[in-house]
Amino acid sequence: MQTNLHRKLLVPILLFEGAFVIYPIVRGIILAFQQTNFGKTSWVGLANFRQMIHDPIFWASIRTTFEFTFAMVVVWLSLGLGVALLTNWAFKGRSFVRGILAIPWAIPDVPTVLTFTIMLDPNFGILNRIASWIPGVHHQIQWLTAPNLAFIAIIMMVAWKGFPFYSLVILSSLQAIPDELYEAARVDGAGTIQRFRSITWPSIVPTLSLLAVLAFIFSFQQFTLIYLATGGGPGQDTSTIAILIYNQAFQYFNYNYASSMAVVGLLLAVIGTILFVVFERRVIRQRYLQGGLG
Repeated sequence: MQTNLHRKLLVPILLFEGAFVIYPIVRGIILAFQQTNFGKTSWVGLANFRQMIHDPIFWASIRTTFEFTFAMVVVWLSLGLGVALLTNWAFKGRSFVRGILAIPWAIPDVPTVLTFTIMLDPNFGILNRIASWIPGVHHQIQWLTAPNLAFIAIIMMVAWKGFPFYSLVILSSLQAIPDELYEAARVDGAGTIQRFRSITWPSIVPTLSLLAVLAFIFSFQQFTLIYLATGGGPGQDTSTIAILIYNQAFQYFNYNYASSMAVVGLLLAVIGTILFVVFERRVIRQRYLQGGLG
């Protein structure tokens, strides 16, 4: 009876996944090996991929994607760990601080971009006012239109939007560490840094490893904030592979070439995720072995 009920409940889920997940992926892969001209579709094999190999814009977007992904993994985990350690301390108003910590993560993307656009405005933006305090900075900084600065501005925006998730997850991992371990370490004369290295860090390494995988996936597929803020510009400075795929498909209407880029992006994301997972398992296994030997 229960088995039949479970099967009936699975049918809508499988239909939904097949229609909105599996079919678009399969259709996209098929389009990558085709070419459509004047409404006529023909099979061209690897022609789109050969074109991609000789496309400097594609390779520039790949480089930008990995630079952005690496930067976001480091920034999200570092900022998340720092904020989690601070909010894990006992101080007055800690519950209120933890509550407002999730606000950036809850704000939709469009208000986030609008807020940062105002803050980064070269005429009256607050970040320009702060930058003017730095010796040697006397001109209006074009954050979103100057080379290199636009990339930094995107990192700041995406970091602010996503760090609460990592902070809250790391904070929950910190609170799961038994207080008896810290008390025993204090009795043995261990200082703050020693307690962090011997107790805190080994305890949260599995969580950090999992969050590194999630940070890689989220940053690799980041689109909305980048597109709304810079559209991939200036030039190709903030054009990740997600931005390039969108432009090829919906700006130049080259759906086949965009599909081939999407296939390559999917493969890179899968390979990167597998590498992160393998690294995570090795780190956890090493920690368990060290704990067992200890």
